[in-house]
Amino acid sequence: MARNLVLWLVIAAVLLTVFNNFSVETQSQQINYSQFVEEVNRDQIRRVIIDGQSIIATRANGDIYETVRPAIQDPKLMDDLLQHNVVVEGRKPEQQSVWMQLLVAAFPVLIILA
Repeated sequence: MARNLVLWLVIAAVLLTVFNNFSVETQSQQINYSQFVEEVNRDQIRRVIIDGQSIIATRANGDIYETVRPAIQDPKLMDDLLQHNVVVEGRKPEQQSVWMQLLVAAFPVLIILA
């Protein structure tokens, strides 16, 4: 009985992982950070979403692309964005679902009981 429970929990964990990986937003174009800053300064960017180290930008023509902020902080970036009337949106870091956290916490106990 306990082995069946463990088997079903493992299957559920695998399915949750697969669904979480496929529910990621659509892939966007990648450009380097320098090109992104140049486009901001030329007023070609209308909106940005800052998500941790990732910046998702929408150009004036509607194209969407992504760039990664370098490890070195750019204190001038926010001033440049606001000066060029770019709409800035931030996102909270993604967290694991409650079910995944519960499964990870309970997994060692289930293994010991099995």
